Amino acid sequence: MGRIPNLSILAAAVLASASLPARVLPAAEQFDLREEAAEAAVRRVAVELNVTGKLFPAPGPDKALKLVVDARFDYAERRLAGAGRDAQSLRSVRYYDDALASIHAGDQISNVVLRSTQRLMVAQGELEGLDLFSPAGPLTYSELELLRVPADSLAVLGLLPDSKVDVEETWKAPDWSLPLVTGVEAVEKGKVTCKLDAVKGDVARIRFQGEVVGATVGASSVVEIAGHLLYDREQKLVTKIEATQSEKRAIGAVSPGLDVVARVRITRGGSERSSRLSEKDLAGVPLEPNPASRLLLFEAPAWNIRMYHDRHWHVFHQASDGALLRLLDQGGFIAQCNIKRLPDAEPGQHVSEKQFQQDIQQSLGKNFEEFVQAEKLNLKDGLYVFRAVVAGSIQRANEKKEIETTPMQWVYYLVANPEGRQLSFVFSVDARQVKAFENRDLSMVTGVEFLSARPLPTPAADRRKNR
Repeated sequence: MGRIPNLSILAAAVLASASLPARVLPAAEQFDLREEAAEAAVRRVAVELNVTGKLFPAPGPDKALKLVVDARFDYAERRLAGAGRDAQSLRSVRYYDDALASIHAGDQISNVVLRSTQRLMVAQGELEGLDLFSPAGPLTYSELELLRVPADSLAVLGLLPDSKVDVEETWKAPDWSLPLVTGVEAVEKGKVTCKLDAVKGDVARIRFQGEVVGATVGASSVVEIAGHLLYDREQKLVTKIEATQSEKRAIGAVSPGLDVVARVRITRGGSERSSRLSEKDLAGVPLEPNPASRLLLFEAPAWNIRMYHDRHWHVFHQASDGALLRLLDQGGFIAQCNIKRLPDAEPGQHVSEKQFQQDIQQSLGKNFEEFVQAEKLNLKDGLYVFRAVVAGSIQRANEKKEIETTPMQWVYYLVANPEGRQLSFVFSVDARQVKAFENRDLSMVTGVEFLSARPLPTPAADRRKNR
């Protein structure tokens, strides 16, 4: 039989070990990764954006157009005191040295550049996303679309943790940050998870990933986003952002369908050159939005006209002889506006009111029922405006593909200047949406300006003669 252990000795050993102090493990270090709104600090921001995928102007895979967008931005940015809590806590003023994009959609190539007069910009978080306006005056619809970038340098600050975190700790980005980061205006559901991957010296690496489902400009959209950012603990500054965002968007009332992937790279650092954002530069500059600064400028160089409209109107199509705008409010389609250039009349003349009404009746055909109102309006000196409101109906298929009759209201305008230049406006409104329409036609027509013809460029041969 083997030797039996001495129980008294074992008991003594147990008691002795229990009396020894427990080994204390070092607590995991926690890191504060917030970025404060220091108004005096000006940051230099460089952005590279590449978008590839397909654009769907009409339903069906055979209608898809190849889409490639390359954009570049270079701007100085200075944080401002927030206008409120959550999304409204994020606010900045920027000066863009460069903001341009090259867009290839099928066989069409277009370039969009921010005008030099509009380089000063204010960015502010709102519940629907990042709001942008220029204190210098209204932006164009194209300029506003140009400046909306996934994982914007101000918006991503909403992903930073609001308290100290450990390495490998995760947290959920606040719901209010999702529209700002992804551009989805009306979020139905979504979640973006962030994680502190590592800290090496003064550099912390935060990874983020998630999905957001909702609507953008009234069209259903599903967005997936993944990326990382680097945070410099010494500067208390996000210095680099890299993100990939995929979006599948249905065809909407004001936008084509999309199946695209956007890749964005952003670097942020101290500004060494003049930023034009000093206290002296901004003295007297209105950094709060007002109704005028939030208007959009519509220009038609081929007609030498311009006008202004609110941001609920979206430019759906523009050509040398006409334009089509559509009105959305709270994601719902309200009305459509067709603008057409008419042939010039003799100075001081224009299409007669009787002829204009006859033309309306003829164009509507069997959809016409009656003129509800027809009158000349005195909106602005030097501008002739005749307005005709028409009641009628159209037949169209419903969701069940059944033909049904829909009551409609059309508001027609004939607009002319003393030189005989003429435009026509047609606002088409479902009769059930007339109250929501709220006479938004008047504000657009009132702002019409007929500009002087631009001089034609001098032929090269003539330029050589004048040397």
